[in-house]
Amino acid sequence: MKTKLDKKRIFTSRKLLSLCNESRVGGILFEGDGLKSNPSKRIYASEDGRKKRRKKYDREVSFTVVIGEYDIIKVQELYDIFLQELPTGIYVDGNYVGIEPAETEWFDDEDTILRAKAAVQVKIICRGGVYQDTEFGRIRDVEVEVQKENQDG
Repeated sequence: MKTKLDKKRIFTSRKLLSLCNESRVGGILFEGDGLKSNPSKRIYASEDGRKKRRKKYDREVSFTVVIGEYDIIKVQELYDIFLQELPTGIYVDGNYVGIEPAETEWFDDEDTILRAKAAVQVKIICRGGVYQDTEFGRIRDVEVEVQKENQDG
């Protein structure tokens, strides 16, 4: 027995998406996760004092969002709403992650493996990083030992 929730299911697997018999479908499919070294350093103030933040890696994660419907006009409407609602970025653990639509492909019923009569898929790229924080040494935690040089010799 089909329920109203079945039509709102978001697929996260290409295989399950291709096996779906519904004409109205949606999917968010993981594509890739790339890392690149980036030894930049920044100084910032936290609640407990100044810290040094090192961005160890640039990280780029990509997803493909799939929207399938009965006709191309409905797909276009849903696609426009999706782009309007998609934020340009979010904060994750205090770090900004940019969100950017990259590539879009349109399909009709002859081009797609979906049961939908029309579909669009858009690649979304999230750009952020992997960070490491370190504290600055405090001057009161440093011991200085002074010795007088012997000038006799």
